[in-house]
Amino acid sequence: MAALPFPGAVLGLALTMPGLALAEDDFFGALDTQATATEPASQSPVQWLGWVQQKVAYGYRAPEPGPSRDRAALTRLETQLYGQMSASHEAWSVRLAGSLTYDALPDLSEADAWETHDFTDAQAEERRWQAQWADSYLGWQDGNWWLKAGYQTLAWGQAESLIVTDVLARRDQRWPGQQDLEQTRLPVPALTLNWAGKLDVAVLGWAETDLTPAPFDDFDQRAGLRASGIEIRDEEAENPLGVAVRWQQRWPGLDLTWLAADVNAFEATLSDVSYSGAIPEVATFQPERRRVLGLSAQLARGSWLLKTEQAWHQGVQHATDNALEPWVESDEWRAIIGADYSGFRNLTLTLEVGSQLLLDPPDDIDDDEIRLSQSARARYTTWNDRLELTAQGVNLPGDSGQVVRLAADWQVSDPLSVGLSVVDYLAEKSDQALYGVRNQDAAIFNLRYGF
Repeated sequence: MAALPFPGAVLGLALTMPGLALAEDDFFGALDTQATATEPASQSPVQWLGWVQQKVAYGYRAPEPGPSRDRAALTRLETQLYGQMSASHEAWSVRLAGSLTYDALPDLSEADAWETHDFTDAQAEERRWQAQWADSYLGWQDGNWWLKAGYQTLAWGQAESLIVTDVLARRDQRWPGQQDLEQTRLPVPALTLNWAGKLDVAVLGWAETDLTPAPFDDFDQRAGLRASGIEIRDEEAENPLGVAVRWQQRWPGLDLTWLAADVNAFEATLSDVSYSGAIPEVATFQPERRRVLGLSAQLARGSWLLKTEQAWHQGVQHATDNALEPWVESDEWRAIIGADYSGFRNLTLTLEVGSQLLLDPPDDIDDDEIRLSQSARARYTTWNDRLELTAQGVNLPGDSGQVVRLAADWQVSDPLSVGLSVVDYLAEKSDQALYGVRNQDAAIFNLRYGF
């Protein structure tokens, strides 16, 4: 059995709740007032913030078959501590931030305190502790110029159902579809230069590939290969550096962005399979090189926000008809068109349609030449914007399956927030990419206290 053929980043993007980026005129900034100017309150040059979070996830179906569980059970019991320190002096600034996460589930399982997964040693070791950098960098700003060096989250696209121009962000793929886009993106080592909020130049140092599940975890796409006794090897990209340039132009009600990038993709694809006689022994995965030329636009008209992202991707890797053959490449034209409507009180409706057009694909490619995707979302806020209710459904590219998410997020007080979400993975045919995880549905409870 081969790894699941769907790209994890597509599912990671499937369920997001981004804020609206409406282009509006600065109405109040144009008014003359008689108010007396006051000096802003002085702030300390060093600022601290952080939060502690408890997350509990319960898989309420029995996977058929399950890589590490075959019954309904807890899937996560995570405690996370996040901290951030920021300091500035004249033109210089520095930020250090990161998180430490402990999942108690492996220890509870070993102590027979809770009947749950049958964890392997490697799986338990990877899941117990996770230390992750958040945005941490040294910055210098002078007039219209802003230079930053360090770990940075580079969000250069906002499409919800397909990666079109958002090609500079590493992603957390351990629990795809169970978190929003801001939580999915991870920082990468980069040197960035911004001029006047219009020109961005980014030079990426090598970062790891997407953060993937532990071996035989619920969403391990390589579980089939591992179960067949095939050794998995991950190799680094041949060229560790990447370069990207972006130009943004804004007019009242209209934003345009042009993008050019020559970077390593953060998803590793099957590059080689070695055999001992007729038996496959080692499967080697390696990041592909991706060259992208793209354009995105947003047009605000009354209660409507119309948007599109269009991009040419060179050298995208695709699985073949034989799951144990190295993947082959084909250029793609990727596009999304979408609209947000906020004409109802406190309710925002979003619809997005995406497409992947394969350009002159090889005959043995295991993908349709045109793959469509759709996303629909409704978001309602109430209680002075402290309670947000979201419902979203996504049909993955090429009819690979559907994901449905219902979520409620309540800002109880300034430091305290509570969240509850339910995620369903839907697939009826064995050739659909989500078929292998169709019973990994989960309910997730989240409690966060900031300080």
